[in-house]
Amino acid sequence: MNGGRRITYEEISKKSGISIATISRVMNKSNQVTEATRSKVLSALKSEGYDTDEYDIAKDEERLILFNVPSLKNIFYSPIISAARMQAERKGYTLLINEFDIKSDNIERFIRLVKKTNALALIMTNSMTRELLERINSEIITVMCCEAVLDGPSAYVTIDDEGAAYTAVRYLISLGRRKIAFINGPASFKYARERLKGYEDALREAGLDVDRRYVAEIGEDMDYESSKAAAIHLLSYTEYPDAFFTSSDVIACAVEKAALEKGLKVPEDIAVVGFDDIMASHMANPSITTVRQPTVQMGSLSADMAIKLIEKDDKFLKSVLLGTELIIRQSTTI
Repeated sequence: MNGGRRITYEEISKKSGISIATISRVMNKSNQVTEATRSKVLSALKSEGYDTDEYDIAKDEERLILFNVPSLKNIFYSPIISAARMQAERKGYTLLINEFDIKSDNIERFIRLVKKTNALALIMTNSMTRELLERINSEIITVMCCEAVLDGPSAYVTIDDEGAAYTAVRYLISLGRRKIAFINGPASFKYARERLKGYEDALREAGLDVDRRYVAEIGEDMDYESSKAAAIHLLSYTEYPDAFFTSSDVIACAVEKAALEKGLKVPEDIAVVGFDDIMASHMANPSITTVRQPTVQMGSLSADMAIKLIEKDDKFLKSVLLGTELIIRQSTTI
């Protein structure tokens, strides 16, 4: 302190307008205090000539938020992570990126890892059961991004996957396509389950059969080679698909390549719709019609949610369901 009489909590309370209990948390450098409140208390101390460095949590430790993805091989996560990092840094936090495929048999190992980082909150894009999410949420503030347990304990920011898939498939049907294949990610993911439902609903509403032969599921990395293998398999049928709806632009690029190798033209013989609107959809030849996800919004909002929860500024915080946009390009237009 300043070498003289020690100021009492009661005096600090009168000067700052902050409760004695909260002042005690500030003096003990608790993370359970908003930065605005901490600043008021420290300002009151400074006005009395006290050195407040020892009570300023930001002076002696990193304020970490952990951002966990199941696989860094999926390039879709890159703009989301970048947006989350920018938002965190604007608010004085550091975003730590981690790759961990969380399952029931490694959940305790993941929690031990989280504790070692001393992170104040966790953002994750993993697929989650309610039970796993409850276990993680009991240990650390948790926000889900892209994925969500809609009735779970954690805030989330995601998109209307079902509606996006329905719109894309209805568009293909409007072009006169009737044998529409779907290459999807793993059913353990919310997005995959909802997009499958949107695909099926669009077909049934149009009076078309849902032919399970035309539905393929690949791994969560959604890598190019696996995608291409799935597309070649579907194009090997005597009655091959006349259109593909896919759960990523990487898959859509692989479909275009598979069609070329089969001697088929896009979009004349095969119409193709991707998902995400990553740079590859612009660069492909022909360019790919795709569902644009608001990746920057998802990253920024997820970081903002985590910070509000850390700083107890979450009175009006609500989970967010964002819309998407179908971007028409050359892979569907003759």
